[in-house]
Amino acid sequence: MRRIRVGIGGNGTVRIKLKKKRKALRPDTTAMRGARPAPADRGQGISLSHPIISQMEIRVESVFRPKEPDVEVVYALTGFGGSVDHLHKFSSNEVVAHATPEMISYVAEKMVEHIRAERAEMPNLIVHVHSHPLGAPALSDVDKEAMPEVAARIRAIVPDATVLFGVHAVGSEERRPRAPPERVSENAVRWSSITRTHEVAFFDEDAEPVEVRIDG
Repeated sequence: MRRIRVGIGGNGTVRIKLKKKRKALRPDTTAMRGARPAPADRGQGISLSHPIISQMEIRVESVFRPKEPDVEVVYALTGFGGSVDHLHKFSSNEVVAHATPEMISYVAEKMVEHIRAERAEMPNLIVHVHSHPLGAPALSDVDKEAMPEVAARIRAIVPDATVLFGVHAVGSEERRPRAPPERVSENAVRWSSITRTHEVAFFDEDAEPVEVRIDG
């Protein structure tokens, strides 16, 4: 599995870069971890509706460009309690500074600004999702190290938020029958469009699996 390099600059920009050989750098999260509240109750889990899953599919497949590789994307799912009811695309230079098949740079604080602008009421459930083109829905060691700081940056603005994380793996383009969403493990759902397979796994900031359910 390719390694991922993550850096968080003074301006809050998070940079994730895949590396094949070079050892990834560990972000300094000690100060923020000391003030981190207790993790959310993982027993509650989250619920995804079929319309939300369709939006997740469209968001990741929308990066397709003829004869060019897919690039990583970042998006958020939000809602109240354990129910997701909105997807935020973050199609803005304010949020995403740069994206390639192996790297994405984004600003967590700007994500929260966009969420607040798109909703009448600030949600208390925020699920940060990034894609793995041609990859697996699994966390790297560097993902695990970075997530507590990203969660802390979000909670610095929305103190009562439950912050979770998702990894959205998408397969290569190949014509295939559409397959409906199904839960394939406690924390993962899988489905297929007519051209791509999709699998999304969910975790809390401590990299523990978070139960996912499909509504309807």
